[in-house]
Amino acid sequence: MESFSSVITIVTSQLETMIHSTPIHQAREAGRRSGFHHGSVAARWIVLVACLSIPLSRGAFAQGGTTVSTTAANFTNAGASGSVFTKLWVGARAAGMAGAYSALANDITALYWNPAGIANLPGINVGASYTSWFGGVTENFIAATVPVSEHYRAGFALTVVDYGNISESTIQQDANAGIYNANDLAFSATIAGSLTDRFSFGATAKYLRSSILDLSAQGLAFDAGSLYLTDFYHMTISMDLSNLGTDRNFSGNSLDFIANNPNINAVRDSLSGSLNTGSYPIPLIFRIGVASDLFQGKVENQKLNMDFDFSTHSDGPEQYNLGAEYIWNDMAAFRAGYAFNQDQLGLGVGAGFHFKTENFSGIVDYAYNTTKSLGGINRISISATFQ
Repeated sequence: MESFSSVITIVTSQLETMIHSTPIHQAREAGRRSGFHHGSVAARWIVLVACLSIPLSRGAFAQGGTTVSTTAANFTNAGASGSVFTKLWVGARAAGMAGAYSALANDITALYWNPAGIANLPGINVGASYTSWFGGVTENFIAATVPVSEHYRAGFALTVVDYGNISESTIQQDANAGIYNANDLAFSATIAGSLTDRFSFGATAKYLRSSILDLSAQGLAFDAGSLYLTDFYHMTISMDLSNLGTDRNFSGNSLDFIANNPNINAVRDSLSGSLNTGSYPIPLIFRIGVASDLFQGKVENQKLNMDFDFSTHSDGPEQYNLGAEYIWNDMAAFRAGYAFNQDQLGLGVGAGFHFKTENFSGIVDYAYNTTKSLGGINRISISATFQ
């Protein structure tokens, strides 16, 4: 009992230190300095996102009974998560800026990057994106947003990642044992609103499913995000948390088996059983971004948007993304960016064309991303706004 009490004392002490030290107080101080009143809804929302991200911002995750720092050179959590398709970038505009997009997200792909980004979208928006990965892997995204009131918007999105037909091999047959398919699916529903002309927030609930052969793993996850427009060079600050959910495991008929061995049981010649699969977490991501138009309206009919994102991951080290977007006459856009501290992704480039009438707006975007050893990645996106 004395040993148990000592453990409780140590844990309690560490919890008190964690609660009174980093993210919560930092968020409160940031809110106070930004002009938020202590009791304002906006300040509470920022504190909430910061609280939810405590395990990430402190950079520590439990693995096999030990705590591993994500900032350490010998980081060992890589590959520890499942449902990693939730980390794949969505949209050619964001990919052209190498994933530096969370503070700039103001189109339909904000449903993935930062749900707060749809809060000020005008009219009804629809969009789709197609990505051609290496090895015949494809990613498809389709989404829509609708206004539910003057200050609130709702959005729905479907993402499907298909790994194509894969040759099956068995113990009895090394090759040509058949063909099977693997795929991932995410369906999300989002609500976002503008509390003021400067602050917006959003929250997403999503259903995730991964399938291979006749096995599948599914469950719910949640995202939350915020955007705040400052007076400092009209800079936008974003904060978002993605993939907050419980562990899950695969199940299906392929796990069932029948053991035909008379030595197993003297009464029955065969016994039926089922294999147990271990559970896995989904990749939790906490991201902070800043964005601004460097021209600040001083160059007629031109914008130069810059975005910098910092993100920390439960299954990998911190990542940094820097991107730029030049827009001419609100009609043509050219983009470039770089993803730092990633094992494969690096340079991103892209372009887009915007067609606009009184009641309709259409956008076509293309992006190309390089990898270190897996070839190039092509993306194309289309979207339309009806007012």
